[in-house]
Amino acid sequence: MVHVYLKNLRKSWLTGIVPPLFVAGFVATIAIGFPSLRKTILDRLSQMNNPIYQAILGDLGLEGLGLTWQGALFMYAGGTMNIILLFVALFIPVRLLSTEIDKNTLDVMLSYPIPRWRYLLEKFGVYLTYGLIFPISIVSILIGSTAVMNAIYADGYVYNDVIYYYEIDINLVLNYALGIFLLLFALGALSILCASIFLESNKSLSAAGVIILGQYFLESLGALLGGFLEGFIEIQAFSLFHYFKIDTILDGGMLPLFDVVIVVGVGLVALIGALIIFHKREFAI
Repeated sequence: MVHVYLKNLRKSWLTGIVPPLFVAGFVATIAIGFPSLRKTILDRLSQMNNPIYQAILGDLGLEGLGLTWQGALFMYAGGTMNIILLFVALFIPVRLLSTEIDKNTLDVMLSYPIPRWRYLLEKFGVYLTYGLIFPISIVSILIGSTAVMNAIYADGYVYNDVIYYYEIDINLVLNYALGIFLLLFALGALSILCASIFLESNKSLSAAGVIILGQYFLESLGALLGGFLEGFIEIQAFSLFHYFKIDTILDGGMLPLFDVVIVVGVGLVALIGALIIFHKREFAI
């Protein structure tokens, strides 16, 4: 019944698990090294308070630019996650179709006794299934490393006569992880929409790159120039990377409903568009 999904799930296991495990491994390394990194972070607080640094870091400047345990984890986890999501959403979904074209296996693809839209949906389902490893791994490593550090350094650490403990807001972690998955869904849907329109690898990747990389740089440049150009910050609303901000989740205690509607809405429109286009287009075998 879901032959395409199961077949591609087995075939794509390596591509699916490597990116999230890389993120988890990187964050775990940062967590283990935090006691020694903390001195370096504190020594550079004044330098990193520069508005250019904050524009580049975005949410990573949360809580004194890494002064607290939670701030440091999200500083590194958030930055690494955004970069990995960028490349995963750009390269993996677009290759779901273009690989078939490049390998001249289109006739095999069209021979499946299922509608074309379902074929594409099942392949996209593989991408989403492995995408679930991202939030699962980030929740596990953030909460797990906090428990370990609490056990080892129960007395915390002192900075400017203030005691800081190894604490993390579990609600923030869960909402952040959910936001990661929703962002992965929306960006992946945009990528597969490009693939269904152009099919050929180079054109599909170029189109997806313009859309996804453009959104990433729009958010970064918007944060950098927002303080200098009045009204420029509004342009960031066109970037999916602008939503699910950590400080916004902290303030509201959950993912903002408006952000969820925007990101999921964009993803659904892109995915439905991709399914319709792929189902109706003509193929020359």
